[in-house]
Amino acid sequence: MKQAKKFIFLILTIVLLIAFALVCLARLRVRKELKLAFDADYYWAEKAYDDSIWFYEKVPAGFEYYLYIPPEFRNDRHNAGAKLPLIIAFHGSSSKYVSRGNFGRMLISPKLQNVQKSAVLVLLSRGQYYSNCQDTSLLIQNLLMKNECIDRKNIIGFGHSQGAEFVVKLACFEPALFKAVISGSGYYQPSLCELLNVMPIRFYWKISKYDKGIYEQGYKTGRLLKKILQGLGEYRT
Repeated sequence: MKQAKKFIFLILTIVLLIAFALVCLARLRVRKELKLAFDADYYWAEKAYDDSIWFYEKVPAGFEYYLYIPPEFRNDRHNAGAKLPLIIAFHGSSSKYVSRGNFGRMLISPKLQNVQKSAVLVLLSRGQYYSNCQDTSLLIQNLLMKNECIDRKNIIGFGHSQGAEFVVKLACFEPALFKAVISGSGYYQPSLCELLNVMPIRFYWKISKYDKGIYEQGYKTGRLLKKILQGLGEYRT
């Protein structure tokens, strides 16, 4: 009789632990709301121009960026009802001055824009590569304040090489920022704690068959993200 009671108690304990784990897992998959923090050095532009396709700005914090708003909303950037998705492009190391041509042109092409009208941000690193997650997050937050037509719950980070490494790192630093992350030839290896923090984010990981050396470091992470997170990965060896 005592053994039967112990067995039943053990079963109930296991069931409760499984239920608790499932509740915790469900909570980890819920995205937190992004709270915007105003900072004048990231909000006001010290240099700006509009070439009718891109809005260019340089802010006192040292960042430069190009922002594309679909023509229908260019003169209505404070229309919060527009709910435009935002795609942020992060270039590779030493490639910032060709990133608008390489990635911006692709992301604003009719082929993509006809599927989903979206804002596109080509963010230039302050040096030759991206380095500070907090500063970058502040810049994006202040840009969202100035462009209310952008849906702050629908931001996609797209990166290549060092930009791919950084966009994953930034997602780990600020999990509420991105809805999805596309990493091409990235090599950032999130820790277990970081993986738990980014569970609500969809990850898309791409490794070129020509990648060698440091790029291969991101391959294991990409496979792990595919298995335990909500992402869908494509891989080439």
